[in-house]
Amino acid sequence: MVKIGIIDFVSTFSKYVEEAVTKAGAQYDVFEHDADIETLKNYDGFIFTGSPDTVYEGGKQADPRIFDLNKPILGICYGHQLIHYMLGGEVRRSNTPEQGNFYFTESRPSALFKDLPKIQQVHMSHFDEVTKMAEGFENLGSTRRCRIGATQNVKRKLYTVQFHPEAQGNDYGIEIYKNFMEIVENEKNH
Repeated sequence: MVKIGIIDFVSTFSKYVEEAVTKAGAQYDVFEHDADIETLKNYDGFIFTGSPDTVYEGGKQADPRIFDLNKPILGICYGHQLIHYMLGGEVRRSNTPEQGNFYFTESRPSALFKDLPKIQQVHMSHFDEVTKMAEGFENLGSTRRCRIGATQNVKRKLYTVQFHPEAQGNDYGIEIYKNFMEIVENEKNH
């Protein structure tokens, strides 16, 4: 069983992340954003939760050394934005913020969406969006209003989604978490 460190940026959805990780068959511990990097070394992978913060206006950040641990990370909403922001991408206030359920269309295959339909309903809750991806990432799909709806950097084991797969309103939210746990398990066994 994989052990996940949930880095909680204080999202209203955080408790649902914990439930989703449990349903996906993993163990977890929850940490604040400034968790000690030595403690985090013992985990197989990480999830960055959402947050009401704004990354470019002094929002909470993780210790950048977490990327040097070379463990898979799944960034959700704020976590998606934060990963790109910390690694040199751009995040801006969205002209078309999304609140509620939208259709996400996968444009590139990913282990994160393994065995899932190319179009699925997802739950969005964001006012900011990634406008330029960090180097080495590829866009996995979009909604009608959000051009960069999910991304990956397979080499660095980084996966991000603008939506909240743990929230109600997703067609395949738990499956996405299960796919991430499979990614973590495969990396652990290498």
